[in-house]
Amino acid sequence: MDRAQLLAAMEAAAVPKPQPLDVPAWGGTVYVRSLTVAEVEEQTGDKADKHRLARAAARVVCDADGNRLFDSTSEADIALISRQPWAVLQRVLDAADKANGASADAVEQAGNG
Repeated sequence: MDRAQLLAAMEAAAVPKPQPLDVPAWGGTVYVRSLTVAEVEEQTGDKADKHRLARAAARVVCDADGNRLFDSTSEADIALISRQPWAVLQRVLDAADKANGASADAVEQAGNG
C-alpha cells in the first residue's frame, strides 16, 4: 500500500457509520457514534467531574447521520442526561464502548490480532 492509498483509506475510516441502539425509555432508536482520536484526547478523565458519565454519553449519542444530539459542554444537556435511570445510561455507554472497540470482546480480539 502506498501513501496515497493509505491516506484515502484513513479518510474513509474517519467517518464510521453510527450504530443503532434501541432505547425504549427514550422513545425508540438512537444512534451511538465512534469517538475520534482527537475527541479521546480532549477528554480529561477528571475524576473530580461529577458528571463525567453524562458527558461521555453526550459525546456519543447522535442521529443516523452521526450528528451529536447533545452538547457535552451544555449544563442543561448534562443535567438532563444525569437524571436518566442508570440502567438506560449504562446501556448507552456499553454500546459506545462496543462502537469504540472497548468492549471486553473487542479488547480480547485486539489482543489476539
